[in-house]
Amino acid sequence: MSDFQVSDELLNIYIEDARGHLEALDHCLLSLERDGLEPAAVQAVLGPLHTLKGNSGMMGFGQIKDYVHRLEDVFAQLGEGGIPLGPGAFDKLFAGASALRDAVEQAFRSKAEVRSLDPERAELDALLGAGLSEPAAAPALPAPAPAKPRPAEPRRTDERYVAPRSSTVRVDFAQLDHLLNLVGELIIHRTKLDQVGTRLAERLGGRELAQELIDAVHHLAGVSAQLQETVMDVRMLPIRHVFERFPRMVRDLARAQGKEIELILEGDRTRVDKAIIDEIGEPLVHLIRNSVDHGIETPRERIARGKTPTGTILLSAAQESNHVLITIMDDGSGIDPVTIRKKAVERGLLKPDENLSDRELVQLIFSQGFSTRSEVTEVSGRGVGLDVVIKSIERLSGLIEVESVPGVGTKFIIQLPLTLAIISALMVEVAGRTYALPLAAVLESLKFRLQDVHRINGRDTLRLRDRIVPLVRLGALFGFSNAEAGRYAVILGRGDKRVGLVVDRLFGQQEIVIKALDVAVSGGHVPVAGATIMGDGRVVLILDVAALFEGKRQALLGREAPALPAGA
Repeated sequence: MSDFQVSDELLNIYIEDARGHLEALDHCLLSLERDGLEPAAVQAVLGPLHTLKGNSGMMGFGQIKDYVHRLEDVFAQLGEGGIPLGPGAFDKLFAGASALRDAVEQAFRSKAEVRSLDPERAELDALLGAGLSEPAAAPALPAPAPAKPRPAEPRRTDERYVAPRSSTVRVDFAQLDHLLNLVGELIIHRTKLDQVGTRLAERLGGRELAQELIDAVHHLAGVSAQLQETVMDVRMLPIRHVFERFPRMVRDLARAQGKEIELILEGDRTRVDKAIIDEIGEPLVHLIRNSVDHGIETPRERIARGKTPTGTILLSAAQESNHVLITIMDDGSGIDPVTIRKKAVERGLLKPDENLSDRELVQLIFSQGFSTRSEVTEVSGRGVGLDVVIKSIERLSGLIEVESVPGVGTKFIIQLPLTLAIISALMVEVAGRTYALPLAAVLESLKFRLQDVHRINGRDTLRLRDRIVPLVRLGALFGFSNAEAGRYAVILGRGDKRVGLVVDRLFGQQEIVIKALDVAVSGGHVPVAGATIMGDGRVVLILDVAALFEGKRQALLGREAPALPAGA
């Protein structure tokens, strides 16, 4: 470590850059292992390695700097065809890349080098020695073209070079959050000003001053909408930042299990809010590990089933309206509903005589503690994984569906909002109180007659075309004794499930700014996801739609108020 004290800000800049350079190293190794010696792949990784070496030396991380310098030597000889590219060589290079990543992360956390890279350095030395003593396994790469001379850069009067201008600026994400909160406040007051202007124009009968006020409010609304879009766009990042970690993970898991798997990435340029980028990684790790371990078969099993020996996993992302759809699809063995039923009965999740459709049985894989493995491995068998997935996605106000055909493959579809800060909501009223329902979960709303409601197994239900939808009275859910019977039903969807929320009135769609609630307010049995502030200053609760579908809420929904009164 050097004598100067490394600042936290400098460390944060270093680790962000280092992670990107290490991702480039992984991608280069994967490309070389898959496609053989490619001049472009070797040349592309030398730049990131050189930068990582320089940055590590600047931070005082001498061992890391020396190891990366040795890596440069290895890739230089690779480019000249001087090192045999066998499976053993790749295993050593991948192991070294993992050790380097671990050393960098530990140095970041401890502000000093902790992990020794001497064993990995010795492996690189052995590779270089093998390259000197063995014939080349690949043709030498062509020598790089000489660089074109560039005109001398202008100098200042103090004879120092003028630094090139940059088009980017590093901004702490907390500052963007604060800016977004200010934009949210602006939207709230814009709405209030619009309401005041409308009432004033009505009272003044459309006079000139009133019309000028309305025009100014409309202009303010347009500017604030552009400001909101700009701030939201600044917070958006390509989902590539999440996807990039998976090729190496799939490669290592496949080799450990003796499988051949190709991971295909599509739509990695799709942009998503950074808050979602930071959270979606963990559930995707569980789903992809599940596809590798439970889905894709061994080459021998695949050939026996008439498939190619190499399995395929597709990870894709696409924007659809104000949502992003992430798909994880494999061409493996699929999910057998018979096996699911047997394991569910064994674990007490299902009664032996309980009848569920194949689609409903497949959904049981998201149950806590559920696993089809009879033995525990490093990847699965503990019943921890997919239950974490569904909790994480619901925490992000998203939905997940699973489709599977035994022997053909499985597809997981995740629907997430593009942002968690400002959403579109349907405003409803119950017992004189206003509530917000996230529009993403609203399928439709309708007015019904009391004679359309039927009592089945102690629950009010409504027939909606070809299905029976259970009804939940929002007033009863919050314990309002003065709630009206309600004549409107808002149909909410989660996967293939439906529930009708009975409310007194519908106020229409509105953009709202989500404000977090303290756990003391949002905890317990009240299905609340947050709150928002209306233009008139009122605080309106945002309903947690996912809670209405959770199994642990069934008791809550079951303690419904009495049946809707009969009558016209």
